[in-house]
Amino acid sequence: MELLKWIAIAVAVGGLLFVSMYAPSSSNAVTKEVTPIVAQDVTFNNGEVTLAGTLTLPSTTGPHPAVILISGSGPQNRDEEVPGIPGYRPFAIIAEYLTNSGIAVLRYDDRGVGESTGDHDAATSADLATDTEAALRYLLTRDEIDPNQIGLLGHSEGGMIAAMVAARTPDVSFVISMAGTAVDGYNLLIKQLERIVRASGASEDEVAVAVEQQRSILVLALTEEWEDLQTFLYATLLEQLQDLSEEQKTAMGDVEAMAQQRVAIQMEGFRSPWFQFFLNYDPSQDWEQVTVPVLALFGELDVQVDAEQNRAALQEALSRADNSDVTVVTFAAANHLFQDAITGSVTEYATLPKESVPGFLETITDWLLERVRHAQARRSDVEG
Repeated sequence: MELLKWIAIAVAVGGLLFVSMYAPSSSNAVTKEVTPIVAQDVTFNNGEVTLAGTLTLPSTTGPHPAVILISGSGPQNRDEEVPGIPGYRPFAIIAEYLTNSGIAVLRYDDRGVGESTGDHDAATSADLATDTEAALRYLLTRDEIDPNQIGLLGHSEGGMIAAMVAARTPDVSFVISMAGTAVDGYNLLIKQLERIVRASGASEDEVAVAVEQQRSILVLALTEEWEDLQTFLYATLLEQLQDLSEEQKTAMGDVEAMAQQRVAIQMEGFRSPWFQFFLNYDPSQDWEQVTVPVLALFGELDVQVDAEQNRAALQEALSRADNSDVTVVTFAAANHLFQDAITGSVTEYATLPKESVPGFLETITDWLLERVRHAQARRSDVEG
């Protein structure tokens, strides 16, 4: 196996890890009775950043409970359109399904994307969390929204951001985490690469070598030993390129220049504010302060956010918070995108049906409606 491939993945994963909030496709939604909904283009501000999005409202009389959708990493528009899967707009589908169930939904373009201003490349997860807080403040100004029933739904990095916001913002009423992380970036990326390499069909010896190289790379990135990291990456990449056939090397041209170019791109990724924050940040410190109802969803075949690793850490953190309303659901055949997968490999994503595993939408909706109705009943008793 060419280990060079896995080093490239280790860097790309900084964006790939949280790139997607892949919710059920329209084929999931056709079984639900569709009622008229109202969709409004809206804007709200976070300091100098203007965020643009869509608010969908049920046609019934409000005020309505509401959910804010939080995207994964990388620049995402409000519909979470997925490169490589044309026509797939998972956030739009989630919004329609939940709104048809009586839940208002706000989704928005990431800063620097679509109609939103700002610089996405310069933002860390902490910066993006303040955008979510701005969305929450905006919903609190809307008469159609019940201020006591506003929650967050995020996937991967979005789940991590939901924990940040819920830990420090009393206006959050519930959290739905889809493959959200609960361990620090260093340990997550090691397990992630292990799962990705194994799902590719590599031998256990190859997996062990790839994991050890990943560990060495991340230690150097954690300690910011940039010269040593650059040297390590260059030597490893050059060695792998030299193992190519003469025909391959001829087609590639200057092998040393190619290695230098790749390393330069990788170094830029490792030194970025987003990656440095993610590598050092431990989401459990926020999860252990979340006391509102939590629904955590995982895919057993998820190679990007390992279900066992993060499920256990999440439950431990919420236990320390004395959170009495925690529901954890693991879909046996689901990958990171909650598709019905075969191996869970990243390379499968575009080849699988553009829909979620059975019961995925219903699980979210049923859990949410139960909490919303209980809250409404409790408030009626108090007012009565």
